[in-house]
Amino acid sequence: MAATKQTKHPNLIAHIVGLTLAFCGAGLTVSAFVEVVMGASSDWIALLVPGIICAAAGYVLWSMTQVPERIQSLDVFVSVTAAWVTMAVVGAVPYLLTGALPALDKAIFESVSGFSTTGATVLTAGADPTRFGVSPGLLFWRSTSQWIGGMGVIMLVIAVLPAVGGWGMGLLQAEAPGPTGERLTPRVKSTARHLWAVYLAFTVVVGIAYGLAGMGLYDAITHSFTTVSTGGFSRYTLSMAHFESDLIEWIAIVAMFVAGTSFSLIYRLMRGRAGPLLSSVEFRFYVALVAGATLLCFFGAGVEHRTVDGFRGALFSVVAIVSTTGFGTVDFAGAWAPPAQAVLLILMPIGAMAGSTSGGVKLIRVIAVASFAHRETLTQLHHNMVRPVRVGATTIEAKVANQVVGFLVLTLAAFGGGGLLIAFTGVDIVTAFSASATTIGNVGPGLADVGPRSDFNTINAFARMVAVVNMLLGRLEIYPILLALVKLPIPRVRPTFARLFRR
Repeated sequence: MAATKQTKHPNLIAHIVGLTLAFCGAGLTVSAFVEVVMGASSDWIALLVPGIICAAAGYVLWSMTQVPERIQSLDVFVSVTAAWVTMAVVGAVPYLLTGALPALDKAIFESVSGFSTTGATVLTAGADPTRFGVSPGLLFWRSTSQWIGGMGVIMLVIAVLPAVGGWGMGLLQAEAPGPTGERLTPRVKSTARHLWAVYLAFTVVVGIAYGLAGMGLYDAITHSFTTVSTGGFSRYTLSMAHFESDLIEWIAIVAMFVAGTSFSLIYRLMRGRAGPLLSSVEFRFYVALVAGATLLCFFGAGVEHRTVDGFRGALFSVVAIVSTTGFGTVDFAGAWAPPAQAVLLILMPIGAMAGSTSGGVKLIRVIAVASFAHRETLTQLHHNMVRPVRVGATTIEAKVANQVVGFLVLTLAAFGGGGLLIAFTGVDIVTAFSASATTIGNVGPGLADVGPRSDFNTINAFARMVAVVNMLLGRLEIYPILLALVKLPIPRVRPTFARLFRR
């Protein structure tokens, strides 16, 4: 019997983790049902048993705890990090139980790649070289993990909690991609519900479009999950190129571009308010970036690629990288000339718009940092000048501007440090730093040995663990994970991190 409200233990972290476990359990259970319906193997047991255990454990943990009356900011960051680490561990279990990925490091890698919507993989082809050699139910779970991670499990938690106070906005900001969280309504819970409603509706529309374009029901559902979430997982080794359909590619291009757009602006557009979207400086920059990068890739890929199909391939690749979806139709790592590859490498850690499901730094931060650099340059000439950091006509508060600059420095440190550590494992420098860039940006494919026609089996276990850390840092945007380290229950480690973040 569930504990009464008076006997519930006030613990935000346990409360959030409990709901997270319940959602993961539901996803695993649905995946088991898919495996039974498709009748492919006995893997449904390896999906159903963990699903039931997770759902039950999550319910018990949630029902025995409650949100404390007073919440510290640090608890918010720890809750978000704990929820995501929990998902990573739970998500790895089916890969281990089914034997699809018996090595723990590979199972964790695939799980984190799913929930973080990175799309990098260590799965290999089976008897049919065009498909990954695992069961449909497990592949459905793989796609579902990206769909859950796209909008974010914390956003879902906020949407279903019976009561959300002012702390809810802190949770939303800690997980939401971008420098600031935005309310669509005065209530945070209502905002979360509206965004999830848009996300769900978008998923249905994309799934129907894929189905009408020729995909089967299973493919349409799973690819809609991984498109809308900008995840990029596919059941096929050639990704979207497997379908050999121009129409499917164009649908994917449009869907990936929309998924890289702020869902808050999409919500307003659905309510008949196109003004905020059309007047958004970030959206205009997004359009210009995609257009400019496409032209650079089209002309830089090589003379043999300057065809109609070559232009579509360039556009598809640019949108896939900028939106951090990571789908592929061309082997840009092997077929394109170095100038076009360099364009994609630069795009990998940038990402699309804040408030979208894409990873990366986000375009609004790029604009803000450019304004910050412009201001600092002018102050070298005019020492007494007072000039705020702006994004279009909007003035960015000094506190937010400092956070943006700090975030960019930390991201560059993670990218450089990750690339260096991977390089020490013996891979070439292009593989090392593109692997770091594509994982910190949550993109998926990189260059050289981790290109779109390869996988992350080409690097060793240590390098994959570096990539796992990068993926989590990229999806949670660094701060929650760093601040959560302050509460590590490890002697000497916890005090060390506490001193780093002490005022």
